[in-house]
Amino acid sequence: MSAAEMLAEQRRACLAGAGAAPTVFSPVAPKVSILIPLYNSAATIERALRSALNQTLADVEVIVADDASTDHGAALVEVIAQADSRVRLLRLPDNRGKPHAMNLMAAEARGDWLAVLDADDEYHPARLETLLRGAAAAGTDMAADNLNYIDSGVADPGGRFIRHGFDPARGNRVLQKQDLLRETSSFADFDFGVLKPVVRRDFVTKHRLAYDETSRLAEDFSYLLMYFVAGGRVFVTAAATYDWTMPFGAVSRQWTQTGAGPWRYDYRPAITANNALIARMSAQGETEVVAMLRRRGRQYRVMVHYIDAQRLAATGHYRRAVLSLARHPGTFALLARRLAGRLMRGLR
Repeated sequence: MSAAEMLAEQRRACLAGAGAAPTVFSPVAPKVSILIPLYNSAATIERALRSALNQTLADVEVIVADDASTDHGAALVEVIAQADSRVRLLRLPDNRGKPHAMNLMAAEARGDWLAVLDADDEYHPARLETLLRGAAAAGTDMAADNLNYIDSGVADPGGRFIRHGFDPARGNRVLQKQDLLRETSSFADFDFGVLKPVVRRDFVTKHRLAYDETSRLAEDFSYLLMYFVAGGRVFVTAAATYDWTMPFGAVSRQWTQTGAGPWRYDYRPAITANNALIARMSAQGETEVVAMLRRRGRQYRVMVHYIDAQRLAATGHYRRAVLSLARHPGTFALLARRLAGRLMRGLR
């Protein structure tokens, strides 16, 4: 069974389990399918949906996959869907994470392009028009933009702008696989893995691109990597037209409603998924990709030790935290960077 057939079968099973009615399609396929994975985001889903529906490019459909939420977010989506036929809701019977929801929505989508929008984030009005125009000019099958980092834990209405993902002075770029191999780092202030791209659906189908469902961290990075390995190029605009809500506020030092959870920053599953990628890329003879993944795996392991020490310190076990750091010297440089970053934010 092909990847597309597997996704279609998963969708049929999920919809059957949820008692969903058959979807009635418009005879004309939309230009863009906007995919929103939803889990316990009742406080922000209406804002996200409105930003998707109010694009200057109105030829869109919006698919929301509710990942077995325990709040009333799906009910809010249903109200909007009744008023706007461009919105469709998939209710998933079990919580299986964003990658699973994204794969199901991609199998359901009919647009020429697939776009991701997290349920606590927001598009600027001309975002899709800007990205598709850039992709057409550059001749790429994927486009992405700069990000606005937003701390929603502060008192400012709508959150506080913290910084851009990358310096807009770098200008527009077209990224290839070598750029990812050279510049990606899980330690960096901005990693290409957090881009929120739009991708041509024909490319996804042809190369059987899918999100890795074995890990709830770094799934965006692995998806982008597979796109590059398949020969894709990405147009990236310096314009910041996507508001990305930081899971943990840089100023407020608070978790968002959807950001907290035992899985957040648990890099052990990411290590397992990364090892599987190494095996896959080794079999394909992608030696440069394997070298980058091994470097990234070492970074993940440093993050595991660093976060373990953080948790020990947070519970008052300071001596054990220091000993944990001392046993893994690679954490010292990361600790220094984090402290320096916190000092600079305090000064600003």
